[in-house]
Amino acid sequence: MILFVTVVLVLVSALPGWAAEKGREEVEVVVPPQGLTELDLEKEFCVYWGYPGAPVEVIVAGSGLRLTALKISYDQRNQLLTAEKAVRLETGKMVVTGETLVLTSELVRLPEGGEITTIEPERLRMVVKGPFSYHLEEETFQGEGGFTLWGSEWVMEGERFDGSLREEQVTAMGSPVIRWENGMMVGEAGTVITYDLASGQATAEGPTKTRFYQNRGVHSSGD
Repeated sequence: MILFVTVVLVLVSALPGWAAEKGREEVEVVVPPQGLTELDLEKEFCVYWGYPGAPVEVIVAGSGLRLTALKISYDQRNQLLTAEKAVRLETGKMVVTGETLVLTSELVRLPEGGEITTIEPERLRMVVKGPFSYHLEEETFQGEGGFTLWGSEWVMEGERFDGSLREEQVTAMGSPVIRWENGMMVGEAGTVITYDLASGQATAEGPTKTRFYQNRGVHSSGD
């Protein structure tokens, strides 16, 4: 999740209207052959169309960032970028996919959910079935509609979640579940499970059931 937000910040700061005064980064939008560009200079609104197998591509020079989608709209006046249909955001460290990705100066949204996979330094994969949002200033995020988060040795599920990058934690709600190699903890509808990404510790508020799995060895008697 940390890597996902870092990449989004790079893109946001690189877009016209969001770039820092000290040095703007170049953003290139590439429309494929037989694609379509609609540009309204008066309203400062651009729409770029690709097609299956040949999406529109956005490249931020020097960042290694690449965003592709079949349709990309940019409202420069309102500082709003929307990527739609087969959206893919990638760098050397992470990949984000979904049907819609919306960026503003304050908020990052996946209105229809999506998938986020980090590659370095730790591989984490999250699939969100409903809306997902990240607040840039507060560094907080939340989602609903069901989610699954895979770590290297654990899996967390629930109907809703929120978290904080500053505090390095994720909280699952709505019949939350956390599984690991030798056990699992299941909460009821009102239970809240909080997982600390830095320490690997989980706490639960509300009724839970915990199951542990033990390997049964062979006794010297043969039993």
